[in-house]
Amino acid sequence: MTDASPNIANVVRTVFLVPHDFSESAKPLTDLSSSLPDGLRQIALAFFDSLHGVIRTLSIPFHYTYSQVHSLHWQRFLMAERIRARGIENEEEREPAALKIAKERFAEYLQGEGREVVVDDVLARLKELQDEPESLAAARELTRQGVVLVWSAVEVLARDSFVFLLNRRPVLAEQLLAEQANRKRFSVDRIDWQTLAAYGYDLSENLGTFLISKADLTSVPAIRDAYGALFPTATELGRKLADRRLWDLCQKRNLIVHRRGIVDQQYLANTGDILPVGADLWIRPSEVEDLLEAGLHIGTEIISEVANAG
Repeated sequence: MTDASPNIANVVRTVFLVPHDFSESAKPLTDLSSSLPDGLRQIALAFFDSLHGVIRTLSIPFHYTYSQVHSLHWQRFLMAERIRARGIENEEEREPAALKIAKERFAEYLQGEGREVVVDDVLARLKELQDEPESLAAARELTRQGVVLVWSAVEVLARDSFVFLLNRRPVLAEQLLAEQANRKRFSVDRIDWQTLAAYGYDLSENLGTFLISKADLTSVPAIRDAYGALFPTATELGRKLADRRLWDLCQKRNLIVHRRGIVDQQYLANTGDILPVGADLWIRPSEVEDLLEAGLHIGTEIISEVANAG
């Protein structure tokens, strides 16, 4: 690798995600999923797929560029062997012979000097894309949408786990609604006859569904209040829900969805960020990875506590 390559790599990664092994990061979640009851397992696996989908989506520029570079190098080897195969008298034997030798030599090349050459070529091509205004804008928009997708995964996980738990353990509603913030949020002082009729006059297996219809868990305070009340002694869950990154994730998501990522005074007041009002909120891929990691840990802990309670 050339001396400049490490610097190019750092510059390129401010715009394009070079993915890590998400399956390894999510191993605690997948290990946990194998022992969950069916309904909760589906929730956990959907959460895994959603977060993995974020990594896949943000990795598209890298994977496309790598495939393009890899193909160009491969075609060079294959073309050379096809030319050499012209010396084979039987035409039907030429292509198989050329493919066999090209594959062997290309594999040797990638294990040797070609490994660094391919890395440098991928970085160079990504840098070219970064220097193109339209490609840069598209990459930045892709990264911003990654934030939206991460929050959506966490929100859906929190809601579905809440419904699953209270449908199975309606008795937990008592401690949930003992907290004034939850009682006010879910507004369940009275239930009308039409609502009861909709549930067949039996909320014993539908209480979670009923409560979430009154107020969804669409904000960090709502998620913290609900799970804090449901699991008051779960110190690890409380610690993860208090992670500042969850708050920042939600605030960035709201700004992107409602203000197209244009910084306003409310965002600055909520986050303490130092960007000027009117600036575009650009997010590095590494920041999305960090927010995703926080979401993954929070989601895994929620599922663990719900499983233990169920």
